[in-house]
Amino acid sequence: MINWTFEAGLQSSADIVQVATDSKKIYDLFSNDNVVMTSSSHLSGTDRVNEAVSKLSLSDEDVVINIQGDEPFINPEDINNLFDLVSKKEISMGTLYGDLKSLDELEDSNKVKILVNDGIASNFFRETSLVNNIFIHQGVYAFKYKTLKSFVSWKPSDNEKKYKLEQFRALDNGIKINAIKSVSKIHLGVDTEDDLKKANEIAKDDSYK
Repeated sequence: MINWTFEAGLQSSADIVQVATDSKKIYDLFSNDNVVMTSSSHLSGTDRVNEAVSKLSLSDEDVVINIQGDEPFINPEDINNLFDLVSKKEISMGTLYGDLKSLDELEDSNKVKILVNDGIASNFFRETSLVNNIFIHQGVYAFKYKTLKSFVSWKPSDNEKKYKLEQFRALDNGIKINAIKSVSKIHLGVDTEDDLKKANEIAKDDSYK
């Protein structure tokens, strides 16, 4: 699954694609040029990504995209579109969203919802009764490097700890998160055993590509 996510990164226009992990088992699956061993004490994936990219010679305006290893069906065009978005001078952070498939998803706490108004992520929910401008959030983030460094310098916010959603650390510190619609055919972050079963079924059928 992680390799599929990694391969999507390689198919994008990204200059550097690396796997960041604290697992020796995962580390050993990749060549040394493509993987970075990181601390096991990170509070979020974003904190882990920051450690990995701190070893690179990045400028403040460079764009860093954090794709969790549980996004095996992400379309490389989503990565490119996020890069193009956050490359704009006035934008510091971006993310992706997809359409709700059913109203039941509103009450599914494992599927994070995003409220989008005029291309801006106004709020995030585990559960909500709202329906207008509500979408399913795709857990992929793009940052200007200077924004990423600020993000990891802040303590986890109350909302981040309450909802276990790291993006609240950005919102609660005044960072505007731009949001664009994903072009991926399959939107499935593999967070549960049921998600893994669905992913295995999808993986057997190449038609999703």
